[in-house]
This record gives sequence, structure tokens and C-alpha cells, in this order.
Amino acid sequence: MKNIFKYLGIGTLLLFSFYYTEKMSNVVINNSALVSEINNNKDDYNVESVSAIIEDDYIIPGLNGYAVNVLKSYNNMKFLDTFNSYYLEYDIVRPYVSLENHKDKIIKFGNNKKQEVSIIVKDNIDVINYSKEKNINITRLVDYNTFDKNVNYEQINNDYEKYNKVENMLNNNNINKNVCYLSNYIEEICRHNNKYLIKESINLNNYNLASIKDKIRNGYIIFINDNVNLSDYKLLLKQIYYQNLNIVYVSKLISEER
Repeated sequence: MKNIFKYLGIGTLLLFSFYYTEKMSNVVINNSALVSEINNNKDDYNVESVSAIIEDDYIIPGLNGYAVNVLKSYNNMKFLDTFNSYYLEYDIVRPYVSLENHKDKIIKFGNNKKQEVSIIVKDNIDVINYSKEKNINITRLVDYNTFDKNVNYEQINNDYEKYNKVENMLNNNNINKNVCYLSNYIEEICRHNNKYLIKESINLNNYNLASIKDKIRNGYIIFINDNVNLSDYKLLLKQIYYQNLNIVYVSKLISEER
């Protein structure tokens, strides 16, 4: 019994010692001139989050913010013993209204603070091959027969009849972005699987290039019909590049990462 009390006493002393040491370390750190300087400057480097915008059944994704992590930044700078913004560390600040909490809503536009658009293609082989040749980051709607694990473009499951098989292929190759392009026949299964739901902002067919090319803006999702001529697609690309917009995968466009 005496030994039990002895070991309990030793254990209590050790716990108190660790606790006291940690508290003293925190006091020393918090009273250091470097921590004070980080605290005085952090507001200049914090980036506020931007909440998603919801209107009826639709949502425009927000943007994450960043807040300086004082302790991690201090640990990065203490060898210098002076403030240097290069060594700042940040914590991610999620939007108050976030896409992640409203995945039942439909995305027709990415956040317009991004200088980006996305292009979605299904079976327009001329457009797909040209985009591969020019390393254009298209997103393709695929089914069991058109899925290809060796291509470098983004692929979205669009197979109603063999949805689970395509889903398994995407998962097995670690390329499933959990995005769903909505159409009448696949919407129910996409909602059931908690996918990000998207529709195009604008649709390019074989007759409307002149009327839509000047309407493209930041955050647009552009669907290319199967009947679109390659020449029209090239003209569309020229307009996009003229506006200094980057073409990104749709999963990146709708992401709340900056």
C-alpha cells in the first residue's frame, strides 16, 4: 500500500512538473518581443473568408480565409529572433456560409473572385483531342465505355445505368472528385450520393458562338455540345484567353480554396 501511495505521489509530481513547465514556457513565449510583433502585424496578413451566396436552389461557392497562427509562426521565426512575413503560418478559416453545408444546392457559377472558367465536354472527340494536344484542362463526362484511367483531363461519372461501376473505377484510380453534372436522369442518384451538383452557366452549340462569346465571365461553367465544330471551339478559347481567364477543372473552379 505504501508503494502505491509512493508511486501516486511521484506521478502527481511529474504531472505537475510538466504542467508547470508548459505554463512557464507559454508565459515566456507570450511575453516575448517577437510574439508581440507577430500579433501587431498579423491583421495585415489575415485574409477574410467569403461566404457562399444562396439563391433559391442555387449556390455560388464561397472562399476560405486564412488567419495567422501565432505560435507556429513564432516557432518558424525564433531562430531569426526577428519578424519576417515569409515564415508566417496560417490556419484555414472556413466561410460562415459554406458549400460544404449546402451540397443539396446547385452550382451554376464558381466564385467570381477567381480569374477562372471551366469547360465541360461529353463526346465531342475533335474538341477532346485538341484539348489533350494543347494541354487544356477540360472536364469530361464519362460512362463505362469512355472512362480512361490514362488520360490527363478530369473525368466525371455520367453513367446512369452503370453508375456504381464507373464510380468504383474512379475511386480505384484516386481520381473521383465527387462532382455530378445534373441532368434529369441522373440527378436523383447524384443527390443520394451527396455529390457536388453542377449545371452549365452557358452552353456552346453549333449556332450560338457569336451571341455567347462576349458574355463569358469569371466563374463560368461552359458546356460544349457534341455537335460543335472545332473551329468554333478555337474561337471560344481565343475569347477566354483574351479576357485573361484561366481554364481549370470544374472541381477546382467550385472549390472554396483560394
